[in-house]
Amino acid sequence: MKPLCLVTILSILIQQSYLKLGADAFSRDGFVRTKGVQFSLNGYPYYANGFNAYWLMYVASDPSQRPKISAAFQEASRHGLTVARTWAFSDGGYRPLQYSPGSYNEDMFQGLDFAIAEARRHGIKIILSFANNYVSFGGKKQYVDWARSRGRPVSSEDDFFTDFLVKDFYKNHIKAVLNRFNTLTKVHYRDDPTIMAWELMNEPRCPSDPTGRTIQAWITEMAAHVKSLDRNHLLEAGLEGFYGQSSPQSKTLNPPGQFGTDFIANNRIPGIDFVTVHSYPDEWFVDSSEQSQMEFLNKWLDAHIQDAQNVLHKPIILAEFGKSTKKAGSAQRDAVFNTVYGKIYESAKRGGAAAGGLFWQLLGNGMDNFQDGYGIILSQSSSTVNVIAQQSRKLTLIRRIFARMINVEKWKRARGYGPVRKGASVEKPAYLVSNQLNDQLKTLVGSGKLRDARQVFDKMPHRDVYSWTTIIQGYIAATNYDEALSLFSAMHVDDPRVSADSHVLSVALKACGQTSNISFGESLHAFAHKTHLLSDVYVASSLLNLYKGNGMIDESCRLFSELPYRNTVTWTTIITGLVHAGRHKEGLRAPLSQSPKHLSHSSSSLPLSRGYLCNNNKAESSSSTILLLFDQSRFCSNPPTASSQSGTGFITVALDVEIVPPENSVLHTAAERTPNMGLCNNHALMYFSEMSRFEGLPDTFTFAIALKACAGLRQVQYGRGIHTHVISKGFGAVLDVANSLFTMYTECGEMEDGLRLFESMRERDVVSWTSLITAYSRIGQEENAVKTFLEMRNSDVPPNEQTFASAFAACASLSRLVWGEQLHGNVISLGLGDYLSVSNSMMNMYSKCGELDSASALFRGMRCRDIISWSTIIGGYSQGGLPEEGFECFSWMRRSGTKPTDFALASLLSVSGNMAVLEQGRQVHALALYLGLEQSPTVRSALINMYSKCGSIVEASKVFKETERGADIVALTAMINGYAEHGKSKEAIDLFEKSLKVGFRPDAVSFISVLTACSHSGQLGLGFHYFNLMQDKYNMSPAKEHYGCMVDLLCRAGRLSEAEKMIDEMPFEKDDVVWTTLLRACTAKRDVERGRRAAERVLEVEPTSSTALVTLANIYSSTEKWKEAAIVRKSMKSKGVVKEPGWSSILIKDRVSAFASGGRSHPQSEDIYSVLESLVSGAEPLRYGCEMKRDSGSIQIL
Repeated sequence: MKPLCLVTILSILIQQSYLKLGADAFSRDGFVRTKGVQFSLNGYPYYANGFNAYWLMYVASDPSQRPKISAAFQEASRHGLTVARTWAFSDGGYRPLQYSPGSYNEDMFQGLDFAIAEARRHGIKIILSFANNYVSFGGKKQYVDWARSRGRPVSSEDDFFTDFLVKDFYKNHIKAVLNRFNTLTKVHYRDDPTIMAWELMNEPRCPSDPTGRTIQAWITEMAAHVKSLDRNHLLEAGLEGFYGQSSPQSKTLNPPGQFGTDFIANNRIPGIDFVTVHSYPDEWFVDSSEQSQMEFLNKWLDAHIQDAQNVLHKPIILAEFGKSTKKAGSAQRDAVFNTVYGKIYESAKRGGAAAGGLFWQLLGNGMDNFQDGYGIILSQSSSTVNVIAQQSRKLTLIRRIFARMINVEKWKRARGYGPVRKGASVEKPAYLVSNQLNDQLKTLVGSGKLRDARQVFDKMPHRDVYSWTTIIQGYIAATNYDEALSLFSAMHVDDPRVSADSHVLSVALKACGQTSNISFGESLHAFAHKTHLLSDVYVASSLLNLYKGNGMIDESCRLFSELPYRNTVTWTTIITGLVHAGRHKEGLRAPLSQSPKHLSHSSSSLPLSRGYLCNNNKAESSSSTILLLFDQSRFCSNPPTASSQSGTGFITVALDVEIVPPENSVLHTAAERTPNMGLCNNHALMYFSEMSRFEGLPDTFTFAIALKACAGLRQVQYGRGIHTHVISKGFGAVLDVANSLFTMYTECGEMEDGLRLFESMRERDVVSWTSLITAYSRIGQEENAVKTFLEMRNSDVPPNEQTFASAFAACASLSRLVWGEQLHGNVISLGLGDYLSVSNSMMNMYSKCGELDSASALFRGMRCRDIISWSTIIGGYSQGGLPEEGFECFSWMRRSGTKPTDFALASLLSVSGNMAVLEQGRQVHALALYLGLEQSPTVRSALINMYSKCGSIVEASKVFKETERGADIVALTAMINGYAEHGKSKEAIDLFEKSLKVGFRPDAVSFISVLTACSHSGQLGLGFHYFNLMQDKYNMSPAKEHYGCMVDLLCRAGRLSEAEKMIDEMPFEKDDVVWTTLLRACTAKRDVERGRRAAERVLEVEPTSSTALVTLANIYSSTEKWKEAAIVRKSMKSKGVVKEPGWSSILIKDRVSAFASGGRSHPQSEDIYSVLESLVSGAEPLRYGCEMKRDSGSIQIL
């Protein structure tokens, strides 16, 4: 009986102790501390699962709006959230906290008082930020403006970090906030445990000092200042997590740009208690796919959590993360939240450094004016709210487990049970040992110490699937894919108790994709099918990527048709694969012929049904596999809210209204434009419907991919159909979709529709402006492109590297050096010069403008170069008449290990042809064969041109015949031109006719070549036939070059009056080329009057043209008009016009030397002239003897 009583009493004592200690564990009073890499509250682990709400003080400053604050905190507490981050600043401007330095708005301060009091009432901690990096709510700029108004010589916002007066203003603000007496709680802020931490600045950046030293010094000074005033609260810097010079290997993780911060060095500063990281892949990589953004997010978070634990030894909070629903659907946002929360949970359950996450941002009902696309209203149930609540429960459970372990130890110590002797070891549970070894394994793999990681792995007494996945990922990261796959196989043999999950299977499939190990991948496919893992979205996507990445797009389509469940990821993966594979147009050969059974109709999956066309008799030639994936049902009975042009089936949209008009407006406009709405037309339009029947499908990225397919097809009718669907889904205002629509219209030649769309966009980002600049350049309106760039600079959207690349391309096309130099200055001021795309486009601009010295200096000053850099400078030298430099640069490129591209080889072949150095051209040809680039259309046409210009028409013809089946219009044109230049007009014309018969559509250059052939052979009638053919049959308007060919043809036929008439009737501004052609013909025919008119026209365009003046003088001389000839020559002398000397070149020992009459620029000119004088002096007697014999009537050359 006594033992039973003892057990009962002991049990009661334990329960009482648990209750007491449990109350302590979950009390939210007290200051949050740090203990190692964890937060601690009242001696127990604490996790910051919370939100951002920058608006708390602003809204609460109006007493009538305070119920919104109370409701928001109540909902946050109900969903288990523990921390709120908000602003303790509003400097200058509208409703400021700080009117001017030291002068405060009591209403705003009382608003902050109320927010803190409500947080305390609901058990939520607060993080308060002292200042803003950005202009909103004052920011650095306002402090600098205040200092400038008091006479300080400050100009840049970054002077905030260095100017003593600005720093004094800031320090005084910190002091004012810390010493604030809360009018509601009656506690000074510095003594209030409701406040968890202070933040020095929201996202500090100093781009003017990319070394990070300025920020480092500022944080050091301000951290010491805060700690001198307040030792109770924690302090963090507010950093976003960008790596700096202290960890150069990690800088590759940073998004593009200069930030002036250093995640490692800045957070090592004494006084900084914990570290923060922000994550916005959708803003940092706006042009990247959803998959790429998620891959970045995983790497970004893993790196920072590991560095916080192993390098900084401090807790880390993921202080800002989110996903804008303006750019994606709820499924994509949930994926981001799950990823972030998953990283935190995996670290927290092992006692790691990840101590919480704060999503951006919490809103309450009736706060639409604060909605930025990221806002989440907890009272409005959604899948994201469920994810948030689930994370709260998981972190609470972890906290309970750790608290229980701590309580047991406390109870044992308090009761004297099981005292642990000093130095004695305590055996840890197996699962704790396994978790610790897994953490060690992950750390070693993450730091690249794969050999050490393998040793730990091999010695592990117990391995779980996490252990196997970590080590396999390590080998994949080290590009040892064979070992990764070998480990996957060993997992089933060595540890049969370990069951492969979707994660490790996805990792193994990635290894198969990298090694193109299709057989192993197919085995994994069978394994996934057998283990029912094929329904997992990551496994399905990995398999799809494996097949499409290895050119097996049909297998991808077949797999897609077999998937029992589909969501946005799998749909988007297959569509992206088809687009990237160029499978835009394939008729009705659908990869989805059968419908799988037991399909879910949830928001995350999609059933498949066979699609039909209303009238499909002509659909085979106008449909697309990609777009078939969008349309899996009938639409005859359910026309969309758009218009169809009668008799065509092409869907149009109301582009003269807003992008997201009211539904009635769309219907009304559609009805006005086309009264007969419907899709039952001879040319049925297939567009997507099946995906759109379910919530979240398709997403904005899927729309963007579909629009890219339309642009690739140049099928604007499909694009209009998708535009209609975009409007019906409410995605018209999403920037990514609007930008894709604009690009689709402009690439399909619908510039007017594109401009109307651009003008109607409610907001524009850098992609919008850059797309417009590129579109103008594409249609030859480069001046409008430059004007658009200037408009963009006057807007609040800063240009990025792609913008400058497009702007430089426009300047290059216009040969406007001054504009290009001004853009160069902009690049330097914005710090974008290190971007390769910018440097390459600047080089191209300088080359096209004839400034090869500037291009060369830019090239030699580049920190790194890619193949485009090399090709650009080689092409610049080649086109600029510097062949030696071009070949030298090419040799330099080869020594650097860079593999030449077809463009670089084509540039060298062009140089060889222009300089008529056949042997050099043959060497380039041999290199093309060695590199496997001889079948490239660019190289092929360049080879034909080179051999033709070097006089070897036989070799040119041989190159053409070797690739005749695969010949394109460029190669055909090159061959036709080669025949024409070699007087083989018949062969040129025959080849042109043959190309027409086999279905080639000639372009403008082709017609120039065939007209040249007609001119050389004197076939006037045939020339006019082709000239009319290009207009009547091919709907081409003749360009200056075509008129030039016809003028030359008429001149050669002696029909000078018709030639002059054609010149006068040309619909272009007349240049000196056509008039010079007529002038030379007049010389041959001794047509003095017409020649005089032609010469005058030439001199109007080019007043110092030596060709015109010399030819005119020769006309006068040939007709014995000596006086007129003398006047022309006297005019040449008075104007300083000198006849351009002829020149020739020679190739000796791989060096091309050019010579002009009287020239002395050659480095060996003295030696050359010395030898020449010896030859002349030695030839004088021979010349005298030759003349004597000629006089005697017997001419012999001795």
